[in-house]
Amino acid sequence: MSETQQPSHWANVEETGAYWGMRLMIAIYRLFGRPAFRVALYPVVSFYFLTNHQARSASRQYLQHLQQFAPQLGIDNTRWNSFRHFYNFSEGVLDKIVAWMGGYDFEQIRFHGHDEFDKLIHANTGALIIGAHIGNMEICRAIAEHRKTVRLNVLIHTRNMEKYNAILNSVDSANTVELIQVTELNPATAISLQEKINRGEFIIVVGDRIPINSPTRTVDIEFLGEQAAFSQGPYLLAALLKCPVYTFCSIRGDDGLYDIYLDPFTEQITIPRKNPDRELTIQRYASQYANTLQNYCLKAPLQWFNFFPFWG
Repeated sequence: MSETQQPSHWANVEETGAYWGMRLMIAIYRLFGRPAFRVALYPVVSFYFLTNHQARSASRQYLQHLQQFAPQLGIDNTRWNSFRHFYNFSEGVLDKIVAWMGGYDFEQIRFHGHDEFDKLIHANTGALIIGAHIGNMEICRAIAEHRKTVRLNVLIHTRNMEKYNAILNSVDSANTVELIQVTELNPATAISLQEKINRGEFIIVVGDRIPINSPTRTVDIEFLGEQAAFSQGPYLLAALLKCPVYTFCSIRGDDGLYDIYLDPFTEQITIPRKNPDRELTIQRYASQYANTLQNYCLKAPLQWFNFFPFWG
């Protein structure tokens, strides 16, 4: 597919190559360690960069918006910076695997929002956490392993769930995080999630992907200088669960350590039943989230790994 062709929905992209690539990189890491992994990363990233036209196009689209919105960052829309964008993503793959193997010690993480998190734990209050494809969400696993009573439930929307689960199960060293495949929120799923919240567990959902089965359930919000479609799902789910809402982001620093940000979003979301108040309320929450995501992108401009066309 050329870079000008109509893009596929993010959930319909076949990731077979990525699956076997991850398998190969895991084997290299296990046999030879991180230095060999990083050497092997260059040909793998180069292959993915050259063959995945849609991801490359989306990367350069993002970099162009970043260049126009924040020229002070000095990151322009070049193939080299796009390759750096891909390389950052690929290097993060190892961090994901290490996290699932239990290799990240809590002391290696700078946790901004630790006091807020402790309040939730002590109150045994569940919460909805809105994450994004920035940095490395799997680092949240270190939090769960540090506090053995913490249960994290990550909602996943992908048809390639079985392949991803197969990789994680092969390296998983604990059972503190549950991946839940959700293509639509039916009554049974809603009841199950409510029960988890009532037990003091945490539900994690991403806010930077549009719905699979209901692509019209979006709201247009300005993001990095241009209108983009954001899902209504996180706010509708939060209103249903009637629980506190937080945003989450983990960004890899220049020293190789991760900064985790857990920020209060709102104590509880209530959405009116009737328009126009309903639409305005959803738009207000989505705009609040878009501003938060935008701030994260400015903190780590080459670590937003949403390699799908986001604008238009």
